[in-house]
Amino acid sequence: MNSLSLTKAETASTDSGDKVNKIIDCDVHHILPGFNHLLPYLDKQHLHRIEQAINSKAEARNNFQMPRRAYFHPFSTARVDTMDDDGTNHAANPELVKEELLDRYDIGYAILMGNDLTTLSGMPDPDLAAGIAKAYNTWTDDVWISCDPRFKHSIWVAPQDPAQAVEEINRWGSHPDVVQVAFSQMDILLGKRHYWPIYEAAERHGLPVAFHVGAESAGLNGPQIAVGAPTYYIELQTGVVSIGINNVISLVCEGVFERFPQLKVVFLEYGFTWLPGLMWRLDREWTSLRAEIPWVKQPPSEYILEHMRFGSQPLEVPKLEHLHQTLEMMSAERTMIFATDYPHWDFDDPAYVLQRLPKDMRQAIATDNARELYGL
Repeated sequence: MNSLSLTKAETASTDSGDKVNKIIDCDVHHILPGFNHLLPYLDKQHLHRIEQAINSKAEARNNFQMPRRAYFHPFSTARVDTMDDDGTNHAANPELVKEELLDRYDIGYAILMGNDLTTLSGMPDPDLAAGIAKAYNTWTDDVWISCDPRFKHSIWVAPQDPAQAVEEINRWGSHPDVVQVAFSQMDILLGKRHYWPIYEAAERHGLPVAFHVGAESAGLNGPQIAVGAPTYYIELQTGVVSIGINNVISLVCEGVFERFPQLKVVFLEYGFTWLPGLMWRLDREWTSLRAEIPWVKQPPSEYILEHMRFGSQPLEVPKLEHLHQTLEMMSAERTMIFATDYPHWDFDDPAYVLQRLPKDMRQAIATDNARELYGL
């Protein structure tokens, strides 16, 4: 967390007399207090399979748990001030999130990204994964969306079986508080045809598709990082930018946006300082090699600028002038959306971020881009 002591008024104002409208936070991780909270929402066949395994104390290897990454933070992925003595995170309580995030920082809308299904794609059973996603979405709607109109819903789908993912999108697509579809990738690049039915359903319902770090090395998934598996968490945490890079390239070169011209995709926590160089290089290679991918009819950078949005968190701050140059080169006034990553350890305080953005981009990044993206 950026340790700034700020009042609500200071948060909404970046310089004297220079205010932005209510912020839209596009990456808020609400937390399931325990998997047993999903039991009332599971279909009977899935409940029967895992109910006993959740509570089993016979042997650890027979306990049900979501797939886990092979890497772990050396301290905690949560901000210390969001943790109670009994280990409960404040992000498991809608009222506390309203108080500590929405009210304190004058957040107009919080796009809920969950904290529990980012590793769902590593689960070997596609039916169970789809059943868990279905239960989680209903639980979120009952407990969170009904709690405050500022909470908006990202529905999670399991990408292992695109047909079941489409059914879930169709189930929620007309819900007024559902603003996007979320899933974590498997060991299949995001432009591949495996995912196309999901994109088609999302586009049909006018919903962006969001991708969030966290699936790498979880369950059946490999590290998803080029060359091979790193040794330490710090390597994984830093190297996730390569996952973002490879997936941006894949989405463009596989022709996803020619096939689904209204589709928007969101990358959260993959960084952004790499984007200008990638756009330049991809455009250069396309100039010489586009005969290989004739369906890519425009320079790749144009697809990126039109169809992709990137979360501001973690705000990568070299020298301020370099940050501003990077934001200008990536047309951040179009492509960047604001995110805090609450309640995680690398939470970005809104004032910390807004004070470092160019004045002429603050309103767009803090509010306008997300308002247009999500139809708010």
